[in-house]
Amino acid sequence: MKPLVAICLTVLVFVSFCPAQSDPPPYEEVHAKIHRLSDQQLINCLSEKHSRCPLEDSYRDSGLISAELRDRKHPGELISAYETGDQLQRYYIVQALWQIHNAKVLAFMRSIAFENLPPGQDNEDVFFPLDYLAQRCDQRALTRLNRKVNFDKSFPVGCILWAPAVEAFARCNYRPAAPNLVLALDAACLNITDSRGWLAQILSGRMQAGSHHRGTRALLHEAPTRPLHALATEAKRGFF
Repeated sequence: MKPLVAICLTVLVFVSFCPAQSDPPPYEEVHAKIHRLSDQQLINCLSEKHSRCPLEDSYRDSGLISAELRDRKHPGELISAYETGDQLQRYYIVQALWQIHNAKVLAFMRSIAFENLPPGQDNEDVFFPLDYLAQRCDQRALTRLNRKVNFDKSFPVGCILWAPAVEAFARCNYRPAAPNLVLALDAACLNITDSRGWLAQILSGRMQAGSHHRGTRALLHEAPTRPLHALATEAKRGFF
């Protein structure tokens, strides 16, 4: 009996010292609080040291803050804040600017896109400026994203980001992407979009430019019907 009492008392003490986990506030409430703040206050809330942020921790959602700054479309203030911001602020500021389309942002992205690039995959720390330029058919950005390391085993960013980046290869008629795109045909990430169509578009442009390689012609002709794994296997044999 005494051991049982001791166990019960231990459980009660443990529970009394464990704070209850509160549910996160509703999205609408978080968004409303974020929407009421000025640009500078929101930028303060993105900092690694958020002592100047007027939001409580449970309301400080960096993704929503970045989206709010994006929707306000004040690139000048964001670019100025980037210059003096810490690493976390810069990360979310770039994400906000990535979806603002004007000449000032384009010039800014060109100024930072090729700084401190890693030898490995172009992960989210460097992806957004590169993609901003690639979507505008910048050859240097397309070349960088087309490195084989970005297609090996896994992609550098999530599908929702990587699929449009790959689509830019076809839209910009960037022919060097054909081998990597063929090798990626069986990836579920690209199957959610028209990866076969992109490949056909690139290969078609390549043939019109004077390529008569039998393997290229076969891949273009058979891409709509051939199994994905077969196309990838043939690409690995060196058709390009």
